[in-house]
Amino acid sequence: MDAWPQSWAGIAKDEGVGRTLTDLMRPFILDLVQQHLAPKTIRRHLDNLWLIGGEVIRQLHDTPSRRTKAAKILLLDATADGEACWVSGLTEAQQRTVDATARKLFGFLVS
Repeated sequence: MDAWPQSWAGIAKDEGVGRTLTDLMRPFILDLVQQHLAPKTIRRHLDNLWLIGGEVIRQLHDTPSRRTKAAKILLLDATADGEACWVSGLTEAQQRTVDATARKLFGFLVS
């Protein structure tokens, strides 16, 4: 997860937002590990979190006014209603797995 902010960044100021996003996501992953989920399941959630974070950063470029929002609000917006942002290039089945991670993450963040 440490390299994610740099991989998401289109411009330098994206890295700060990306670091905050990973700081918010890390306790979620640790919680999944503590639930003794299968490594494959945890890996799937990690992969999906990477996609969600990348979409949050992409949205900052599409709508620059979103840069004024806190990273937690951006992440909550991206996972609200139990669905993740639509990720370009995914199949319907792949998007459903991202949505499943979004539901779990949203519940974790608001609890």
